[in-house]
Amino acid sequence: MISRGPLVTWPFDVSVYAGLVLVFFGHAWLARGAPDARRKHTIYLLAGLLTLWVALETPVDTISDRYLDSVHMLQHVLLAFVAPPLLLLGLSRAMAARLVRVPGVRVLTEPVQAQVIAAAVMIAWHAPPLYDATLSNEGLHVVEHLMFIASGVVLYWPIIEATSAQARWQMSPGAKLVYMLLATLPQDGVALALIFSRVPFYEYYTHVPRLIAGFTALIDQTVAGAVLMIVGKVTLAVAALVVFFRWFGAEQAADRGIESKLGVR
Repeated sequence: MISRGPLVTWPFDVSVYAGLVLVFFGHAWLARGAPDARRKHTIYLLAGLLTLWVALETPVDTISDRYLDSVHMLQHVLLAFVAPPLLLLGLSRAMAARLVRVPGVRVLTEPVQAQVIAAAVMIAWHAPPLYDATLSNEGLHVVEHLMFIASGVVLYWPIIEATSAQARWQMSPGAKLVYMLLATLPQDGVALALIFSRVPFYEYYTHVPRLIAGFTALIDQTVAGAVLMIVGKVTLAVAALVVFFRWFGAEQAADRGIESKLGVR
C-alpha cells in the first residue's frame, strides 16, 4: 500500500546513522597508520557522508518512495555518482594501500571488472521488475542502495589518484578518459529508455498521488531519465577535466624541460 502521509517528512533510520558512524571511525582507524593522511582527506570524507545523509535521511528519501520517480532517480545519482568519489578522495595513498589488502578489493577494482560491475548494477536495478520490487520491499530497497554505493566506489576507484595507484593495470591519462566515456554508456542507455518511452516503465509510480496538476507518471519518468543522464555525468565530467588538465600540464612541463636541456629560449 502506498503511504499518503505528509509530503515533507524526515525519515529516521538507525541503521543509516550506524553505517555513517562506522565509515567515519573506519576512516579514522585507517588514517592513524597513514603518514600521508591530511585534513583534506577528512573533509572529503565528511562531504561524502553528508551526501549519503542527504540521499537517505532527508525528504529526498520520502518523496522518492511515495511520490516522484524523478526524485528517486536523483537519490540514485547521489548514492552512485556523487558520494563514492568523495569517499575515495578521503583516502590517502597509504590508506588505499591498506584497503587493497582486504581479500577481493584489488580484483574487483581493476578497470575492466569495475566497468562490468557498475554497468550490471545500473542496468539490473533499473529494470522494471526489480525497481518496482524495491518500492514494496524495504529489505530489498536497502540492498539496492548498498549496491549502488559499492558499485560507485568500484567504478571511481581506477580514476581517483590515490586509489588508482593501487591497481595492477595503471591506466594512462588517455585511457582514463576513455574509461570515463565508457562509464557513461550504461546510464545513458537507461536514461534514453526512460526519456523516449511512451508508456510508464514503473507500475508503482502510476498509482502514487500526483503532487502537481498535469505532472503525469510519464512526464515524471521523462524527468527521471534527464536527471540520470545530466546530473549523473557531473562528477565524471569533473574527473575527466581534472585528468585532462593534469595530463596537459605534465606535457607542458615535459616540453619546457626538453627545451631547457636544449638551450631553447
